[in-house]
Amino acid sequence: MRKKVLEAAEALDYPGPDPVARRLRTGRAGAIGLIFAERLGYQFTDPTAPAFLRGIARGMEEAPTGLLLVPDSRYRDEAARTVREAAVDGFILYSTPQNDPRIEAALARRLPIVTVDQPRGAETPFVGIDDRGAARHAAEHLRELGHERVGVLSFVTTLDPGGALELDLTVERLKGYEEGLGPAWDPELVRIVRPNAPEPAREATLELLSLPEPPTAILAMSDIFAIGALEAAAEAGVEVPEQLSIVGFDDGPAAEHALPPLTTVAQPHEEKGRLAAQWLLEDIERGATPERREQILPTELVVRESTAPRRV
Repeated sequence: MRKKVLEAAEALDYPGPDPVARRLRTGRAGAIGLIFAERLGYQFTDPTAPAFLRGIARGMEEAPTGLLLVPDSRYRDEAARTVREAAVDGFILYSTPQNDPRIEAALARRLPIVTVDQPRGAETPFVGIDDRGAARHAAEHLRELGHERVGVLSFVTTLDPGGALELDLTVERLKGYEEGLGPAWDPELVRIVRPNAPEPAREATLELLSLPEPPTAILAMSDIFAIGALEAAAEAGVEVPEQLSIVGFDDGPAAEHALPPLTTVAQPHEEKGRLAAQWLLEDIERGATPERREQILPTELVVRESTAPRRV
């Protein structure tokens, strides 16, 4: 009988059960939504995103579940409507700003949600790192090497002119740098860099190096910024680390292969993705309102050849 049914289906070019009908029957969409902080084109160029997505793939290996990407847009209300209409069983919020309309739209659906990195204080399960502590450790490293004028290449603190879409990650890292540098902290040496790319970081570093009293070290909020700082130093004839120490953040693939290899803060991007997907699928399977839980993953300052004691 089974053979006859399959032969009849093949003869009729029947593709199988309609997924919409299946959703109505089971009450499940068979997919989870991933809400990005940036537009999709940027996410495919960000070197940390592949590791995070690889982690999500690991967390979904045992589940017959699809993944729907929900990027940011300059039309935020339209992006929120996409969230409201998305055929998913739950959401992962990946490094999104405070007061993002997409977050409100996701919460309003009362589906399971896991937040990664930011916003802090979300009323959902949370996976991230101690951004302030990691940044403080990086700054303390430079202070221990005797550096007293330290430049900072920072992400933007908000995504809108009014400051409502605040990025907790940036705020926390800036506070960590300030705490770690102590009396050496100088807000006049902070440069906001956007996007997360080498060229704007190179330009910001050249500006810092042209000051009457240029910094002897730079803290970069990403390895990509640090690469840009290395390019600026080479262009200006400044030797690294003899004349300028540079510390990155992330420990992506480029850090170890930079010239010189970068001192940087290593963080577990892949584990973030794996744990977020695992938690979300568990909450979807239970079908109950998930409990608020938090996992702060460890970071490590990896000291390589881009930092050295300040010349006296």
